[in-house]
Amino acid sequence: MRPLAIIALVIAGPALGQTGNFVSPRVELLEFGIFCPDEPSGQVEAPDTERGFIDLIDGDPPVDFRTDVVPGELGLGFGMRFRLAGDEGLRMGRVIITHPPFGSPPIERESYAITLDGSATSMTQFDFDDPYEVQPGTWSMAVEIDGEIVLRQDFTVVPKEMSPISKKMCDGPDLLS
Repeated sequence: MRPLAIIALVIAGPALGQTGNFVSPRVELLEFGIFCPDEPSGQVEAPDTERGFIDLIDGDPPVDFRTDVVPGELGLGFGMRFRLAGDEGLRMGRVIITHPPFGSPPIERESYAITLDGSATSMTQFDFDDPYEVQPGTWSMAVEIDGEIVLRQDFTVVPKEMSPISKKMCDGPDLLS
């Protein structure tokens, strides 16, 4: 966990139960919430997204702040970590994100393919990279396998002033000399 994350959890209140809004027996929701900024390791085409690509993140970063209320602040991301239940093996799936309209022309639904490995965890997140993406309201992330929604988690994006969590908390305290 990044520095000050424990303090933020206390400020933000008790951690939410990891039940999600909908979790099929085919998956296990491990955690959801806010991710501190990570440098992308690459990009992959995603024609059904507003930008036309998604950033790739190396490793399996944990959620830094467990909450479904997200400050609309550039650099922060939010999403969920999950894994297939049972012996699903390697599966192709789709992440579907719905949100208040943005872009030109404005869109409210984005999706991209994801490879799910039954022996590993998976994660999906949305990062606020550009000011126009910061749209308060209800955002929903879902995972679909074989045309069936197997996981869905809703988030509420609020103006950054309305949240006790901020990007500054990701950096930790200043060191004294």
